[in-house]
Amino acid sequence: MSRTPEQLHWERLFERFDPDRPAFDPAWRVERRYSPAKAIVRELARPMGGHKRFMLLGGLGSGKSTELYGIAEARAADGPVVFVDLLRHFEDRVGDRAALDRVQPWEVLLVVGLAVLRAGQERFGHQWNKELLARFDVAGRAFEGDEGETPSFDAAKLASAVAVLAGGAVGAVVGGPVGAGVGAGLAAMGEGAKSVQWRYRIGVRGRAQRSDQDARVQQLLEVVNSLIAELQAYGSKLSLFVDGLDRIKDSERIDALFVDSALLGSLECDVVLTGPMALHWGSRRKHVRKFTTKILTNAPVIDRRDPWSHSPGGPGIGLCVELYRRRTTDLPPELIDEAHLRELAYYSGGRMR
Repeated sequence: MSRTPEQLHWERLFERFDPDRPAFDPAWRVERRYSPAKAIVRELARPMGGHKRFMLLGGLGSGKSTELYGIAEARAADGPVVFVDLLRHFEDRVGDRAALDRVQPWEVLLVVGLAVLRAGQERFGHQWNKELLARFDVAGRAFEGDEGETPSFDAAKLASAVAVLAGGAVGAVVGGPVGAGVGAGLAAMGEGAKSVQWRYRIGVRGRAQRSDQDARVQQLLEVVNSLIAELQAYGSKLSLFVDGLDRIKDSERIDALFVDSALLGSLECDVVLTGPMALHWGSRRKHVRKFTTKILTNAPVIDRRDPWSHSPGGPGIGLCVELYRRRTTDLPPELIDEAHLRELAYYSGGRMR
């Protein structure tokens, strides 16, 4: 069915504010003075203090993914970055978005390991140790036997189906991939992988829970940390970013991932991820293990002196208007006039999308 030019404009407008897609184009972003992003970038740049781990909390549509991507871009200017998009992975590669709400810590760890494997070879030009790849296969197959499956885990094949972006470069050392993957921007790895079928069951309903102490879980952790160590052996500190865990709604699953488990905090590199806002409720946030939690608040759209009016409203209204302008420079300005934009920003409660 044909669409009118006006319908096409509105379709493009809707896509540009899709809360499931971060703003990859820097021109589409606005600086948020109340965002913890700059503080996280500064802390990650500090050479002292060991591995740094942050969890960015915020509501749906608050802009967490966009801020996370901006932090990753900043880190890519100084070293290798691997960015794992779990929401996209479960939607496009696993083909089961609901499975994300059932994912276990070891399953996230496995996907992260596969992402590092793919980025290391495709982005950074690293040739992986064959013995380490064999150990990865053994670790992955160890989880298949319990459910009557014929062990078939193949790390090299599965890595080609992971939704991952990577940027920066590993250090220049003798025999290493000198200058490989130079560039601050992040690039998607294996876009052709959409045609590669994901053949490993994760987020399966009714699957027995695995604790951090499980021997198979510890074996997998050791393998993933060995992958990370190989990349960091070139002298550059790897920064790992994981987006999508904020979409988990099940309360028990949230506790299993972030309160009862310290698996993701046991990765031997800097880690920044998005987490569910439910962790901010009650006392759960202070029980998150090995991560410093940061809150990305909604834009402050209310003027306390006149809270019932959006004219002029709080400073966040101007921020929302500026964000809209940046993302619609090629669209007709009359689509939404400024008066309506200010009203929409006010009644959105400061949600950027």
